[in-house]
Amino acid sequence: MKKEFIIAMMCVFVTISVVSAVIATAPIGVDIAKEKVQEFVNDPSVNIQYQNTECQNIGDCYTFSTGNGQVYVNMYTGVVERASFNDAWKSSGEIRPDSAGAEMVAREYAEEKYSGFADMNMQLINSDLRNHGDAGSENSFIWRETIEGVLTPNTVVVNINPVSGRIISYIGIQREINCVLEPELSEEDALKIAEKQFPGIEVTEKTAELTIEYTKPGLQSLTWVITMKGKPKDYVLQGGLVVIDALTGEALMTSPYL
Repeated sequence: MKKEFIIAMMCVFVTISVVSAVIATAPIGVDIAKEKVQEFVNDPSVNIQYQNTECQNIGDCYTFSTGNGQVYVNMYTGVVERASFNDAWKSSGEIRPDSAGAEMVAREYAEEKYSGFADMNMQLINSDLRNHGDAGSENSFIWRETIEGVLTPNTVVVNINPVSGRIISYIGIQREINCVLEPELSEEDALKIAEKQFPGIEVTEKTAELTIEYTKPGLQSLTWVITMKGKPKDYVLQGGLVVIDALTGEALMTSPYL
């Protein structure tokens, strides 16, 4: 499951850090965005306050405080793409071992908040229990859409308090796919390119996933996401993660384990 987690988090990071906003003629405005937040939290008692307008690589968004967390609304589509609920960390008692029950809660929340979730080929690519020490623990579930065996940027992340079952945070990214799905570069050749990124590595494990990533703002690219593990040197794990353009063979990103 560690391999799947590394791929999942890398893909979410790439998507969130460089995906551009949907092109539109004009923003929806703060007032309409506030209404979208109210609909999302579905609690009339929540005090929703506009904080600021953020222009990020993920796209322009309105940020709102909900008293117990934050909500990010896409400025052009009105879709809530991120939400966090700080008080959901609070709990007492032992962690529930029922991961199946936690997954069901997460899936129901995803189906409620993410338009079309049930009709899309959403694959659960990671599920695990994370312990953050004094901060608490969370059950994390990550789904990603698959088309013809290719992972798309359409991603849902739901994190749950394993004791109370409350939702801690949510991410929902949905974009229209507008790039090719057939690679020019074979998996074998991609693995060779990835290995060259770690000179002297003695490979013990290697995996490859064909994915669509936003490699530049507004630009979708078909990529090979490679995880490569090597024999430790001086007790230090070798290898890491490499993103390679599946059409040109260019190594777009290399992230060593350390």
